[in-house]
Amino acid sequence: MGGVDHERPTRGRSFAQSAGSQAVHSQVITTSLRDSAVSGGVWSLAQVIANKLLALVGTFALMYLLRPADYAIAGIALSIQSFVTLMPVFTLGDALIARAEDVDRLLNTAIRLCAVVSIVTSVLLVSIGPLAALTYEQPSLTAACACIALRPLVELALLGPQTRLRLQLAFRRLSVVDAICQAGATLMAIAMAALDCGWSSLILPQIVFTGVRAWMYIGAAGQPISGPKWVPGDARGLLAAYSISGLGQYVHGGLLVLPPLLIGWLADTEQVGLFSMAFTLSASVNVVVAVSLGLVLQPVFARLANDPNRQTSAFLRSCSTIAAVSMPLCLCQAAVVAPAFRVLLPERWGAASTMAVLLSIGQAFYFAVNPAMSLLKSQGRFKAFLAWQGIQLALVGGSMIAAGLLFPDAPAIAITAVASLYTLIWSPIGVWLCIRDNPRAVSRSVLLFLRPAGAAAFAVLPIGAAFTVWGGTGWWWDIARIAAIPTATLLLYPLLLKRLDPETFNECSHVFHAVRARVRSRK
Repeated sequence: MGGVDHERPTRGRSFAQSAGSQAVHSQVITTSLRDSAVSGGVWSLAQVIANKLLALVGTFALMYLLRPADYAIAGIALSIQSFVTLMPVFTLGDALIARAEDVDRLLNTAIRLCAVVSIVTSVLLVSIGPLAALTYEQPSLTAACACIALRPLVELALLGPQTRLRLQLAFRRLSVVDAICQAGATLMAIAMAALDCGWSSLILPQIVFTGVRAWMYIGAAGQPISGPKWVPGDARGLLAAYSISGLGQYVHGGLLVLPPLLIGWLADTEQVGLFSMAFTLSASVNVVVAVSLGLVLQPVFARLANDPNRQTSAFLRSCSTIAAVSMPLCLCQAAVVAPAFRVLLPERWGAASTMAVLLSIGQAFYFAVNPAMSLLKSQGRFKAFLAWQGIQLALVGGSMIAAGLLFPDAPAIAITAVASLYTLIWSPIGVWLCIRDNPRAVSRSVLLFLRPAGAAAFAVLPIGAAFTVWGGTGWWWDIARIAAIPTATLLLYPLLLKRLDPETFNECSHVFHAVRARVRSRK
């Protein structure tokens, strides 16, 4: 693609040399970065749409083939993995990207550091399995933790090629590989569930296709890892950045995996299964978007490190554009999730619909978290990232425990409400942290959320309220809700956004025309 391949270093030159050459041509960089960001957005969006459609079909198939207990085992095992994994592999890639000029020299050292961490993590996961089985009275957790212990070792193979592809801004290749592997994992999960493999259907396919993804990345990167095998002088600094970045990501992940563990403690494992499925359905759009945007935005922000004003401007434009898409999608999802459960899913999953509604509302405000993390990491502000996530985890985690204890008759719903609605406060704080030197930082951080949220609410709520007041019950009324609410939102939302937030509307229009021009140029 035009916005990707021309960013690659020429054969025989290091990335540092290429970056030095690019610094002479700032105007060319400006054009190429904007072009690459649009290109990355196009391919990430294409991947999101393809994966979303396949994942939705796969999720419904799995809900017919598996029981809530299977999701509970997998959900608890994945939560344990997140808590044991103090330093995820990809966060070392973030630390490397923050030092882009040194990647050739540091990559082998980074891989060796990561190998030690991955082995220790895998040993801890295997060791903790029997204790988890005893705590939750689920013997299968021993095997589940042993199975998931393979994942850190497989992810290690991603570090080198994924870092190179991100630095090359090779978003097309990343998106194509990710789409193929996610499709393969979904199909493998369905096949395993059909063969009555239970909880392993939700764990093993992701591990297998992580290995496939690493193999395909290696082929796509097209460059052998060169440079010294070990750089003792830089290993300590790299390990420090890895530790702080990893710990920040660890704390961030804690908020995602804490709810199922608390629900299993204060309620029961069946409620964990219901929550896990509700989260999967409600967060599927934002989770895929978050991962894709992280790969796209962080290296772009890193290239703008010497121009803070442009970097901040790019960050705010990214957030406002994502908000304009995310808000109506998530609020519309909240409005139709209950009738969709009744129409499409087995009755045993009906109790998860309330959780899915709450989580969908929270997801509407989650969109800014990933760009904020990307900006802080690209600036090397790992300590600020850690402080933001650490304070958030302490306050929100404590609130989840308090809510579960205060509502003993419905602890799962209480914990889900806190797990969902904390984003209304902490996402704007994250944006403010990124732009705090701006004289209008507070107002811009709030209005970034308030304006698209208002437009989305005015588009979704009237039609939803009309069905509540005047609509009936039954299968046909549910079908009518599923059809009418998205249609009304699609028609009303652009008009409302143009009136309430014309600047974001114009930015979205610019992006839309840029994407359309790029798509047409590929025909």
